[in-house]
Amino acid sequence: MRYTLLILAVLLFCGCTGKSAEERARAEAEKIKESIPDVEAKALAQTISPDAVQQAQQALTTLNEYQGEVNGQLDAVTVNAVQAFQVANGFTADGILTEKIQRALQEAAAKAATKG
Repeated sequence: MRYTLLILAVLLFCGCTGKSAEERARAEAEKIKESIPDVEAKALAQTISPDAVQQAQQALTTLNEYQGEVNGQLDAVTVNAVQAFQVANGFTADGILTEKIQRALQEAAAKAATKG
């Protein structure tokens, strides 16, 4: 869906019509797509202990950012929840569980637990 919109935007920007223009727009959109880093893949490839992932999942659950099973497995659902937390708290949304992010998660979860 995103790439379809990107293709249409390129077509509109160029004022392009016709098959060859559409092909050029698709090629340009593909170049743009390839230049965008795969943040989720990088986050999923991070080396982190299952205990640290489980602690993050528990904190994210407390913060209502994570709805999955607290199992210590780093998966796309966990990465997306980490990214949501990062966005909500002014961090770069890369899904990487650095020590700084882990501390921030624990602090935020502790505050949320005392409020609830």
